Amino acid sequence: MVAEERRSWVRGGERYRTAVSAALLILAAAGLLVLPAAAETAAEQMLRVQRIEDSVLAPCCYTEPVSHHQSEIAVKMRLEIAKWVAESKSDQEILNTYVGRYGSKVLVDPRTIPAPWTPWIPWLATILATVFGFLLLRRWRVKPAPAAGSSPAPEDTDLPDIDDEE
Repeated sequence: MVAEERRSWVRGGERYRTAVSAALLILAAAGLLVLPAAAETAAEQMLRVQRIEDSVLAPCCYTEPVSHHQSEIAVKMRLEIAKWVAESKSDQEILNTYVGRYGSKVLVDPRTIPAPWTPWIPWLATILATVFGFLLLRRWRVKPAPAAGSSPAPEDTDLPDIDDEE
């Protein structure tokens, strides 16, 4: 009986195959549960890259986020951010790296992002100034009509005409 039991655990035996199959099934199930939580999809990585690029200012002028700026350093930073996200570095690690290199002013301060309506202010001011200018010119050019009961202004016929002297 001992020989039979030993034989069942030897490769190819029924118990051996059942045990290996169960172990593989457990490992596969554990792997499937862990992998989706750990791995990011390409779309999620692209969103992270975009979010980080929008959070960092180009260090050449500190006026525009890296995602929009076209300087050489901004292009280099976009490539670094994409590489670091692919290496699964956290957002905070990436931002801390840039703060260490360039200082805290490299980060976009959400309080300094203009409101969506601010680009319209100069256009609105220009339109209002133009309308006001036209109304003012119209008022200056139109002569007031004489009142109904008043006499017309006397004509100055006493003055010599310049054309008559010739």
